[in-house]
Amino acid sequence: MKLTLSLILINVLGFFYSLTDFENIISSYAFNPIKFLHGEHYRIITSMFLHANFLHLAFNMLALFILGSAIEKKINGLKYFIVYTIGGVGSNLIMMVPLFFSPESMGVGASGAISAVIGLGTFYSPGKFVSFPTFIPIPFVISGAFYFITQYMNLFAPSQIAYPVHLFGMLIGSIFGLIWVKGRINKIVIFLLALILVIIFPYIIKYVIMSFIK
Repeated sequence: MKLTLSLILINVLGFFYSLTDFENIISSYAFNPIKFLHGEHYRIITSMFLHANFLHLAFNMLALFILGSAIEKKINGLKYFIVYTIGGVGSNLIMMVPLFFSPESMGVGASGAISAVIGLGTFYSPGKFVSFPTFIPIPFVISGAFYFITQYMNLFAPSQIAYPVHLFGMLIGSIFGLIWVKGRINKIVIFLLALILVIIFPYIIKYVIMSFIK
């Protein structure tokens, strides 16, 4: 868990550093499409280690601790770091698509990188149990399917949450997972079945409850 804990520490330090002059630091280091195109390329990295508020940081770090530690036990540390970094950097680029974001948008947070870790684990280690998004351990592939559906359902919803960034990050991690894993077709089929299960699960619960009521 050394890499996961190191990433959490860097994120926490980045957040507390931002509190020294929050508005100025966010303005200077958050990802912004216009400023990125005008040569401030460092923003695509620095934005990954800043957060909007303590709740934003806490939720992201909890997710990173649960999911990162699970995948770190299964994969080479360098591969994990590559997915985290490329996922965070690559997912920021989706902010340059006008369909989802305005040119004035400012993006911060580790969500894109963490989403890449989710995508990686979904296909690289689908049977590994993780306690995300519930506190009840579920297979990584179920967690990934639930995450994908919730992000997709909110893709075009007006929100401060960057759902397109999350989805693109998960896509990046999923690609790496499928490249490095054996039995790619089987893993894709398992994920599709997990999607179906997550979609119909509420209806199953409703049916069972109604059966008891009757």
